Amino acid sequence: MKIEIVEKPDNCKGEIIVPWASSKVKQSEFENNPLPYLFSSPFMYLLTGYVFLKKMIYKGLGLGKPKINTFFFDGLGKNSRKVKEYAASWKALDIVYNHPFPYNKDIGTLLDEFYWNSLNCQSLRNRRKLIKDKLRDLIIERSRGGVVVRVLSLACGSGEVIIELLAELKKSGVVVKTLLIDIDEEAVRKAKELAEKYEVSEWVEGERGDVRKMEDIAKRFSPDIIEMMGFIDYLNQEEAISITTLARSSLKEGGSFLTCNISPNIEMNFLTWVIDWSMVYRKPEQLSDVFEKAGFKEISLFYEPLKIHGIIIGKK
Repeated sequence: MKIEIVEKPDNCKGEIIVPWASSKVKQSEFENNPLPYLFSSPFMYLLTGYVFLKKMIYKGLGLGKPKINTFFFDGLGKNSRKVKEYAASWKALDIVYNHPFPYNKDIGTLLDEFYWNSLNCQSLRNRRKLIKDKLRDLIIERSRGGVVVRVLSLACGSGEVIIELLAELKKSGVVVKTLLIDIDEEAVRKAKELAEKYEVSEWVEGERGDVRKMEDIAKRFSPDIIEMMGFIDYLNQEEAISITTLARSSLKEGGSFLTCNISPNIEMNFLTWVIDWSMVYRKPEQLSDVFEKAGFKEISLFYEPLKIHGIIIGKK
């Protein structure tokens, strides 16, 4: 069993450590500004406690969930409210990735700005850069000898990361055929629009589909690489092992499966209670355990500088 861990979290022991310099993303390109949020964490804890008690009272009175969790997040922050409404979806990620709101100085926008620069949002944008970097490496390695690389993107959302990467690879002469799958028809439409915008439509197919049926999809597409971002964050350990086992069996020999998972962090209760964004938080050893039990023998695990989001790659 070969396990490599890059940017090792402090609580991870016993694995081979590979220098961060193996990444083509420069350290300066990553966001790593934790201090304002470490200092503000007591306020976030107070808000979290307030929302927890509020929800317990609502539940006890049979009132369901509050429409507004707190004045200081989804009350005044219009875009923060959208993140809460779209929690666990590609639409929430679009807000976190792309800042689709003006820089105003009203209190609501200031609250939105504060959340947009929180540790978890910084880490999500770091994850985006790291995924793109690792996918590029996998595709270029697989394309040696002029091979057309086949990438299956599951739970693809808008497909923004892979489509941007395809546009870059197209300029360098690497040919990639990509199949984007998502259960949300609107996400698939958005992905097709982005493919047209980046002039890679001839490389991209998109269709509505269920991740759990990937074996049937793989039989007709025959992927060299499967990438699946932001999915096992919502699965328990048994479910995560099951879906990862499916991914392994769906790959060509020598192919790679790339996915990610969030780690325990100081903002996770804020996400769960204030933003209504519940996830399964895994330590590095729990994440690598998923891939080991799924049958992968060569595993690489990477963490962005804030050590909140991990990217894991298994080679068949």
